[in-house]
Amino acid sequence: MKLERIEKKVYALAENWIGKKHIPSLIRQLNKAFKPYIVCFSSERFEEEYFKDHNVIVSAHYCNRISDIVPEHIYVQLNFPKKQRKVTLTKEGAQNLAIKIIRAIHHEYRHKHQQRQRPFLLQKEYKPKPKQNKMKAMYYGNPDEIDAHAHETQAEATCGRFNINKLRSAHKIGWKECEAVFMYRLHFRKQDPKVWKRFLKKVYKSNEEIQTISKRARNSK
Repeated sequence: MKLERIEKKVYALAENWIGKKHIPSLIRQLNKAFKPYIVCFSSERFEEEYFKDHNVIVSAHYCNRISDIVPEHIYVQLNFPKKQRKVTLTKEGAQNLAIKIIRAIHHEYRHKHQQRQRPFLLQKEYKPKPKQNKMKAMYYGNPDEIDAHAHETQAEATCGRFNINKLRSAHKIGWKECEAVFMYRLHFRKQDPKVWKRFLKKVYKSNEEIQTISKRARNSK
């Protein structure tokens, strides 16, 4: 399934997420909309504090085909506040959740592409610099993650979350506008500028590819 179709499906579902929703029903609704060998959803709970209109945390990973019983798919987990039996979403909160799901799927689709290009071949690990957060630096500094985060950033720009031209003053972009830009700026802009520049270059390249595809599609009509 093309990513554009996935985006349309998620946005269509998000229109019905405003208000107080039963969590299992929301997960069933998402799973009903997608075939399990493409994307599947589950839920979990968290105890940490959260910001208004950002009360659902989305995580995901690409699962390679294990057998005929467990086919290749993208697994998306929605994490809800532990103390709430139902989730309450405002219009902005529902929009934020939709974008987080779309962003996660774009990210994992890129990992899927990486695996198909070089099956079972791992990239060289990033070696953290002094004073860097070791775990964050190793994760975000991995070449595959730089590539995948660049693609999810492009997805957020396409969703209208922020203007891609704002990257020229990326220090003004907060995590609510684009989480990937914020995290790479936080962990690499001063600590390892090469990684920061590599990430921005990937974002611009991804944007150029999307613009080229869109232009071809318009010209073919």
